Amino acid sequence: MSFNPTDSGDGILMYCSQNDEGLGDFAALIIKDKHIEFRFDIGSGMATIRSPYAIQPGVWTYVTMNRDFKKAKLSVNSEPFVEAESPGASRTMILNTPLYIGGVDRRKITINRNVGVDHSFRGCISELEVLSVSLDILKSSIDAANIENCSMSQLNQTIMHTTITTLAPSTQPPTTLFDPCAWNPCIHGICQSSNMYDYSCTCEYGYVGRNCENVLKQCELLTPCKNGGSCTDLHGSYKCDCRLGYNGQNCEKLAEITYDVAFKGDGWLELDRSVMTHEEEREVLGLEISTNKSNGLIMWHGQTLNDLTPDDYIAVAVVDGYVEYQYNLGSGPAVIRVTAQRVDDGERHRIILKRQGSDGSIELNGEHTESGVSDGLQQILNARGSVYLGGLPDYAMAYGRYHDGFSGCIYTLEVQDSGAIDIGEKAIRGVNVSPCTSDRTDRPPTRGDLS
Repeated sequence: MSFNPTDSGDGILMYCSQNDEGLGDFAALIIKDKHIEFRFDIGSGMATIRSPYAIQPGVWTYVTMNRDFKKAKLSVNSEPFVEAESPGASRTMILNTPLYIGGVDRRKITINRNVGVDHSFRGCISELEVLSVSLDILKSSIDAANIENCSMSQLNQTIMHTTITTLAPSTQPPTTLFDPCAWNPCIHGICQSSNMYDYSCTCEYGYVGRNCENVLKQCELLTPCKNGGSCTDLHGSYKCDCRLGYNGQNCEKLAEITYDVAFKGDGWLELDRSVMTHEEEREVLGLEISTNKSNGLIMWHGQTLNDLTPDDYIAVAVVDGYVEYQYNLGSGPAVIRVTAQRVDDGERHRIILKRQGSDGSIELNGEHTESGVSDGLQQILNARGSVYLGGLPDYAMAYGRYHDGFSGCIYTLEVQDSGAIDIGEKAIRGVNVSPCTSDRTDRPPTRGDLS
């Protein structure tokens, strides 16, 4: 089936059932939440196949659906088939009603409640093939309501329903000359008729898809990323990495960072190394975080980007749902983890890190404390690089110890007796960072107790 919707709403493309009352077996091809679904029941429970392809208004879409007893598969615009299998032992489907296209006659038919959609399709349907037989939709119909020629209606009319007698394999419907390219299905390309019911598109540079509807090189053709953001092409889409001070899908929004900062797993924020000098004999750091991810680097202070020799560093991260504190004074790391309470629950958690020489400890929420000691005789931490929050520009800087960026919020950062640090004021560079809240004031949060 080929169709072109006028809007992104739900709608019935095809429906056939065991009886008029909406009970028993049924087969339905629908648009639901902008995706194509094939739902069917052969008497032992419903199965649903959902295509990952997102339907776009005004774009011709081609659907192929096959069912072999319990198993069925669905493909949209020649993408890989998605498969499903019905539950239970039943293998055959009983369908007694006519085959409805674009909707149903509500005076005669009650739609099975498991279909999940009761709206008629709005748009154009240009071809239909059932049991390998190509149908002329109008000449094959036995009843219809509220339909028009698509070329005349300019896709502004609604196809309420067309009713076709259920076909047996031997049925030979009337044939008619039909030019599938007459509807201009190739959005960004040239259409060629391969036979009287099918076509192919030769796409313009940068476009792909059965109807040349997807932009392959969106970064090159659309240049979507604003304010110095960098663009990465994805399958049928793109991603903008926004520099410090901007966020949004296209880096179009201002993002002022002050005392809190949010990350989504793909960002990092570089702070001046003066934030942590590690010069005092007793070192205390405080953080307050929230996250719902089980892994992510919260803070890293080590060597410069060009110095990747394993050396002194200090780090705090979420590892397998627990908060972890690491530091290395040059002779081997101390790895301290609090396993009494998980922190990947979306709630706020207060973390206090302490170190005096090679001895260190981590306190979580004022309730759980774990201690550790680093190897060797070294007592001084010599970190020459910048301080990073939320991740790293190159994870080789972490010597293979961490690989995932933090996803969540860092609400406060305190070092020694600094009180809450204005993170934005100390920031040098950053990628994909935002304030945690859009309605907060610029006043610093209440100072925590780092004693």
